[in-house]
Amino acid sequence: MTPPPIKVCPDTIVGFNTEGEPVTLSRVLNARDEMREWFSIKITTGAYSERIVDELAIHWCRLPQIFGRSRLLIDCHAVLEQIGVLEGAPQNRAAPTKPAKPFSGPLTGLWGKHWFQASFILNNLMRENEKYGESLIYRALNKKFGRNGWHDRPVGDVAGIIPHAAVIDALENRVGRLANSKDQGPTGEWIIFTKSGGRNIYLTLASHSETNQEILARCKSAISKFPELKTAPPFLQ
Repeated sequence: MTPPPIKVCPDTIVGFNTEGEPVTLSRVLNARDEMREWFSIKITTGAYSERIVDELAIHWCRLPQIFGRSRLLIDCHAVLEQIGVLEGAPQNRAAPTKPAKPFSGPLTGLWGKHWFQASFILNNLMRENEKYGESLIYRALNKKFGRNGWHDRPVGDVAGIIPHAAVIDALENRVGRLANSKDQGPTGEWIIFTKSGGRNIYLTLASHSETNQEILARCKSAISKFPELKTAPPFLQ
């Protein structure tokens, strides 16, 4: 005997937001509608999957999710603004990030565009300090005290310079260095999309720490809405 379907009422609590408040199914469904409204503003010629709507709706309700290998609350506006950049939509306030680029290998046929939010600053600072931290500190000390003039200075004289160099100087160095290279802007996470019929189709959000298989599995859910993708790479395998 087949069991009766489980009925879920709109007042069902699906989780608790970052403030510890309950979030109901009704709120999530309303958030999906709000995300569609935002897509209608930011998209000029493109299209979007239901998956990326669901992903953003959950975060719009301030429900952090496991993203890649860590727990993250995504800034939905940061994602939507980058989509607006790709679409050439007016009045965008997107942070400068690396240009969209095509993937290769198992993800050939997909494209990635970075989005950046405030919580990513720490990762960018760590990467910059790994590469340039020592030279940035020496440069700041030499600028203040002259070349090697800081060796005999009391600790109190140099204490404020070192953290400033490791944070402010490092972030400015990263933004400035990347702005003058092919890869403009700080490193964020991915908006995954494909191109079909002269338009972008936005599929899912992805982390650098995910595998190709994990990303592709989510993208495949868009085939039901966009059957033309079935015969295009990487879906045709």
